[in-house]
Amino acid sequence: MKVEKKIEIDAPLDLVWDKISRLTDIQNWTQTVTKAHFHTEAERGVGAGRTCEVPGFGTLVENVLEWTEKESYTLSLEGLPFFIKKAYGGWRLEKVGENRTSATTFINMETGFWPLGALMEKFMLGPQLNKTIKIVQSEFKAYVERALSENVA
Repeated sequence: MKVEKKIEIDAPLDLVWDKISRLTDIQNWTQTVTKAHFHTEAERGVGAGRTCEVPGFGTLVENVLEWTEKESYTLSLEGLPFFIKKAYGGWRLEKVGENRTSATTFINMETGFWPLGALMEKFMLGPQLNKTIKIVQSEFKAYVERALSENVA
């Protein structure tokens, strides 16, 4: 199952990357994560990893699999329910104007226990992930745009 959503942020790519690449700052801009900390010495790039507390879900462990400075990163997602065999997700950025950035959030997930897993993807996981990604993106957009307006003012 693949879920991918795009949002445009009224801010330059450098600022958007600066905000999204500070991995543990996620706790500052989304209600989805109440606490985040590094469980690795590295804080950027492949080899960096964070642990997030997600209300109503528990602990999610994420490790950087791919990192392209000022473009994208991909994180493994661990600590998910038992029927999810493998999952990863991340962000991709693209400059669409001097002060406008397109940000794509993506999650790829592989479930087990066919056909039950396939039904869960279609009727439960897919809709929930789409909803969650929309919320997270709008919170991140507001966070970045607020930071930009506070720096300009």
